[in-house]
Amino acid sequence: MQTFLPYADFRASAEVLDDRRLGKQRVETLQVMRALTLPGYGWQHHPVTAMWRGYRPALMAYQEATCRVWLDRGHVDTCLEKTLLDLGRVPEDLAAYERGDVPIPPWNDDEALHASHRSKLVQKAPEHYRALFPDAPDDLDYVWPGTPDAPGSTAAAVTPPGSTAHRHDA
Repeated sequence: MQTFLPYADFRASAEVLDDRRLGKQRVETLQVMRALTLPGYGWQHHPVTAMWRGYRPALMAYQEATCRVWLDRGHVDTCLEKTLLDLGRVPEDLAAYERGDVPIPPWNDDEALHASHRSKLVQKAPEHYRALFPDAPDDLDYVWPGTPDAPGSTAAAVTPPGSTAHRHDA
């Protein structure tokens, strides 16, 4: 379970993903949104849910980018509409998203996070990603931003090498 961000730009991140991972991103982002809007839904304690907590409109912007790229590639999508409906469970977040008031999480400026995502992509599919990220090491663990207490927090957690704690392959 992951929202891949090899770059800070959501659209650029979506465009670089191979179809397999891009398709999964739409579904996994929908699941994260549900974890953030539906009490009792699964994935409540997953690090990917924690990293987006407090930033539902930004998660919706990420979902829009992934779904638009998916559609641009000629695929059919139902995830964008479903995710938007789930965001609507928090009317103030839906209103913020619709008016373009989308605060981006502070961890999106963390190059270590993006480098860890590039590394994981190279690990998962070197035949696709090695040429795209020729300088990326292939042995980094995910950098998981911590749960922000409020917008502006930059707490982060790094999965220790070899650890299975918080290690979830998407």
